[in-house]
Amino acid sequence: MPEQKQQKAPAFNPKVKDAIAALKAENTPKNLNVVINELVRSPLLVPAVFDLQGQPAPKPAADGRVQLPKDTKISLVMVNSPEGKHYYLAFSDWDAVRAWKSQSGQQIIVLSFDDIIAMAAKNTDASGLVINPGENSLRLETPLLVSLKQQRDAIKAQAAAAQQGMAVKPGDKITLVEPTVYPDALVDPVCEVLAAAPGVGSAYLQIMIVNETARSYLLVLDGPKDNALFTAVAKAAHPYLMSREKKMDLQITTSVSALGQQGMRDSEPFYRKGIGRVIEEDDDE
Repeated sequence: MPEQKQQKAPAFNPKVKDAIAALKAENTPKNLNVVINELVRSPLLVPAVFDLQGQPAPKPAADGRVQLPKDTKISLVMVNSPEGKHYYLAFSDWDAVRAWKSQSGQQIIVLSFDDIIAMAAKNTDASGLVINPGENSLRLETPLLVSLKQQRDAIKAQAAAAQQGMAVKPGDKITLVEPTVYPDALVDPVCEVLAAAPGVGSAYLQIMIVNETARSYLLVLDGPKDNALFTAVAKAAHPYLMSREKKMDLQITTSVSALGQQGMRDSEPFYRKGIGRVIEEDDDE
């Protein structure tokens, strides 16, 4: 039998603590955004209580992991503020866990930031989330978490739509029109993302019209398909797309697709690797 690969322990993000410290030193929207971005990238340790429903406690496997019985009920631990509010707990690493005094019977599970904000948004008794309780803690209130969940859901939907592309059926009329003026608020953030993607040589932007009615932006990346990159690009483009009075979706494809080939034909890229944003001298401002 082939040897099974041992699963690696989650890699915690050391930048979370630094980002929290910077936010506490200077409470600005920019620093808060840095904290959120670091939290999204890191698995978080969350104290929980297991109810095994009368079943015997499972023994750890060779790698230390425990397979819980199917009917196990898991309750996340909450703490109370002096005002009587209830907050979920999460830790950025094991050092932060050890610095906190847990109660007997509690276990530690690994969750993503998205998992936690989804729970906080659903639980009307939860006032928010406390990261690394103690001297260097950060408290995020529920209204902020709900707003973050809505933004994250919208970005994920945008990325999924971008990866799937518009539902083009055989016989549909597709018209691609190169924008007369490239919107800086859309193109500049996308260029920043592409600059960190070494596999992308150039990028093209078109307006795609299907059957003379449905309109969206079409972004063509000259490089391999990369779903993580698609998501990052969609996130960068999201603020501009949502700010428009007449909202337009963003579709993303690569140069190897037929649609991508059509989008590149007789068109000039707005981004080139090693150069960045390409601005033609005769572009209208």
